[in-house]
Amino acid sequence: MKTIQKSGEDYLETIYNLLEKDDHAHSADIAKALGVSKPSTFKAMQALAEQGYIKKESYGAVTLTEKGTAAARAVQKKHKAIRMLLIKVLGVSPKNAEIDACKIEHFIGEETTEKLFDFLKV
Repeated sequence: MKTIQKSGEDYLETIYNLLEKDDHAHSADIAKALGVSKPSTFKAMQALAEQGYIKKESYGAVTLTEKGTAAARAVQKKHKAIRMLLIKVLGVSPKNAEIDACKIEHFIGEETTEKLFDFLKV
């Protein structure tokens, strides 16, 4: 099974957050939220659709498939746990914890993630 890349995780998490907040996601909104170009977002949407993570309508609406929702929730759960660890255990400021959690979430393995969840009781 092919593992999703860091950028793919960022896109899925962003789509998930947009759908939670605004009940819709369009490529332009995704590009703006991530601070990337529309052509980069278009290419990423094609790849995610081919991998079965999203569906993209011809008029621009992007939705997550069941697979995409599960992947986005997993990334978000890991992000929140890392953020919580940084703030509550290490005393990192919320602003810096948010920035660092975005970076760290992509690089820790499954065992470390499970141990983190156990430690934080999440």
